[in-house]
Amino acid sequence: MNTTQVTIDGDLLDASAQDANTFKGFGYLSCNNSSRLLLDYKWEQPKSYQQILEILFGGQHPLMSMVKLELGDDANTSSGTEPATKRSVDEPANVLRGAGYQLIADAKKLNPQLKTSLLRWGEPGYLRPLWAPVKSADPDHNVPEAAYEPMYQLYKQTIVAAYQQFGYLFDYVDPDRNETKHPMYRWIKWFADRLHNDTDFPADFPVARYHQIKLIAADQNYETEFGNTMLNDRELLKQVTAVGYHYNTDDGPHNQYKRLADDHQHEVWYSEGIAPMTFGKYRVRASSGDGIGGKQSGLDVANRLIKSYVNSRRTFYIFQPAVSAYYPGVNYSHKELITASHPWSGYFEVDNVGLQVMKHFTDFAQAGWHESNPWRYLPSACDSQVGGTENLDSHTDAPSYLTLVAPDKQDFSTVLVNDSAYSRQYTLSLVNLPAVGKPVTVWESRGPELGQAYDSGLKQQRETLTATAGKLTVLVRPHSIVTATTLDLRTDPEVLYTRQTAPVANTLLDVADSQDIFYQDDFGYAVDYQTTRGGTPRYTTDQGGAFEVEQRHGQGVLRQQITEAQRALDWEYSYAPNLTLGDDRWCNYTVMVSVKFDDTTQQNSPTGNYFGIGLYQVTDVKGRLESAPYVFKVATDGSCQLLKDDRVVALGYVDGLDLTQIHQLSFGVSGNQLTASIDGQTVLTFVDTDNPHYSGRVKLGTGYYHTEITQIVVKKNDVADGVQYQRLDDLDERVTYRGDWQHVCGLGNTIWNRTLSTGTAGAETQVAFDFTGTGFALYGKQVAASRLTVKVDGHLLAPNFEPQRAADKVENAVFLGLSAVKHHVTIAVTAGTYTLDAVGFYR
Repeated sequence: MNTTQVTIDGDLLDASAQDANTFKGFGYLSCNNSSRLLLDYKWEQPKSYQQILEILFGGQHPLMSMVKLELGDDANTSSGTEPATKRSVDEPANVLRGAGYQLIADAKKLNPQLKTSLLRWGEPGYLRPLWAPVKSADPDHNVPEAAYEPMYQLYKQTIVAAYQQFGYLFDYVDPDRNETKHPMYRWIKWFADRLHNDTDFPADFPVARYHQIKLIAADQNYETEFGNTMLNDRELLKQVTAVGYHYNTDDGPHNQYKRLADDHQHEVWYSEGIAPMTFGKYRVRASSGDGIGGKQSGLDVANRLIKSYVNSRRTFYIFQPAVSAYYPGVNYSHKELITASHPWSGYFEVDNVGLQVMKHFTDFAQAGWHESNPWRYLPSACDSQVGGTENLDSHTDAPSYLTLVAPDKQDFSTVLVNDSAYSRQYTLSLVNLPAVGKPVTVWESRGPELGQAYDSGLKQQRETLTATAGKLTVLVRPHSIVTATTLDLRTDPEVLYTRQTAPVANTLLDVADSQDIFYQDDFGYAVDYQTTRGGTPRYTTDQGGAFEVEQRHGQGVLRQQITEAQRALDWEYSYAPNLTLGDDRWCNYTVMVSVKFDDTTQQNSPTGNYFGIGLYQVTDVKGRLESAPYVFKVATDGSCQLLKDDRVVALGYVDGLDLTQIHQLSFGVSGNQLTASIDGQTVLTFVDTDNPHYSGRVKLGTGYYHTEITQIVVKKNDVADGVQYQRLDDLDERVTYRGDWQHVCGLGNTIWNRTLSTGTAGAETQVAFDFTGTGFALYGKQVAASRLTVKVDGHLLAPNFEPQRAADKVENAVFLGLSAVKHHVTIAVTAGTYTLDAVGFYR
């Protein structure tokens, strides 16, 4: 058996290093639209909203100790947009836009000691002319100093507005761009001087506290040269309190970050890192046999936390994101601790495995900054020899452990991670510790035994040990995490494992008591609802531009706010304004939109001023209207297009489109037949006979114009065929397999939950499930041809059935017309290789 000796020597604890060595727990990064739908949870389903906050920020052992927030720019910064607080020099900062600032205020009600941080990805349009050189190879010299004050005012006015609106002051600010390759050292030092010496503030504003805001820099991605510059620039070293970088556990070639922490008492953060990808309840069914572990699992993330401290003194790990409160299918989907994409019902899902793995750290040590007397890292009792710098997926049988000690040395906790197939035994030698005589409780999380629930092995009190001659022996079994602690938390209800679930079912977004409509909105919101949400419309997520509700002509309208002149200086790239709306289980529907084109803004060509409707969106990696497989676009010159899979399949033209009037645009699908109309007149039709799509959300898009929407209606078609009401992942415990199947986790973000099951034809190769309803669908892109035999309740439904090619997250087969009772379905793979991503049920 692998063995490791660990000496925990209390005399080696450095309690004088302030926050360079304090255990800070975890942070919540709210950026790229990732918290957007929480605003709808808060207003429509407050019980669910509060439960989500309690899981992350509540109790005596809060998991999250900071919210880090994107200072938005109205452009897509990877998975959606964050609204700009200012869209012109003179506009007052509006922190009611978006979810982030309100999220901080609500989280602080649970944990008043919660820290906050602010960072920008790009620049709002009004700053674009001055800041365009920020994307050059030498922004430190190419951005003119005249650009500094307007940018500083964006930060300052946003910080002041957050204080005036919600009563909190940001603790940390990064003046530079997220993941810059070329840090702007002159700007950072200028910003620090301006921040700490500014005196122009509103009455009753806490100026002295404002001057104490700390700088964090440079939030680079992998790169480590900022640490070298810090060591060689005394002014920079003085002005920047904390340093952070992303997706890399290791230090630079000169150990610059270790030196910053150990020699200069600077905080070092893992300032953006993944949350576990693929929920643990699916991972335990993977063919790899890794249990709750494997690449990008909770155990992998735990190893990152340990190795990043050992190698580069990172005392803080920030999840991007902790909660995915956007619609899945956007870039970087399916990496989170909590997914919250059903605000109409209040349903959400918790990765109970990933959550408990992280709580192996925060439940057994006081986390925070020095003023709250947190526990300290004991470097001599920390080590990680696991291989890798981002994904720690090699040499996983190597030692990996972390020791945290109370400042008075009365208690300690050692966290030990083993993401390999082999056990490892640790001998802990306790020296110079008042805690040496205390019983040590061993808490363990690992995968289930055969036939047990996926979470039956989580956070179990395995044993209580007493040191003999100052030594303890702790076994860490394969693919597990163990915490050995002197804290007696055996009866603490917050520490004892309880499965976290939503208080409601995952119901379809469907207008109550309506046989005809899935959804409708005329934006006639109550004043309080509209104002306190910053004009955010219900159940939409912006993927480009900014769609906000405001009062115009005596009624509420949804207006696209960003013109070419206001277009952001992108972080990387973004596309024209568009939003996503609704439930990805919607099928057979028509979208009817009342639209008023912008007839005053002069820019671009006539075809640049358009309105588009997209149907059946399930993936949206680039944040485009055309991410929907079916799109109808109408330009102000009357030209019309119908696109399928980003390819024009039909063209039309409308004479005399009066831009002063509101027009009724509709685009619908019934089976494989698509129809587009304007003001009741059909303009385009298309029948899709080549690999059609079957369900998904709605997309709406415009050019960079002030287009106004006065009503949206999503009408049901073919109600007799039923609606899809539930979808299960291929690795859901309710889906069972026999024969030759390979179950894989941690795949790309365009696949449901990043899991796939692939069956090779054989006498025993079959998948089975039960459901109640009138039909079912099979999901998954096919990379090879196959044949299936489909049986329902023992009766042959489809012999020698060939599934269609499909696309990621799309149905490859749909079977309708069954009686509305409980059914048992078996599907045998009789030829070729078949890939299953999910199953869906109709009623």
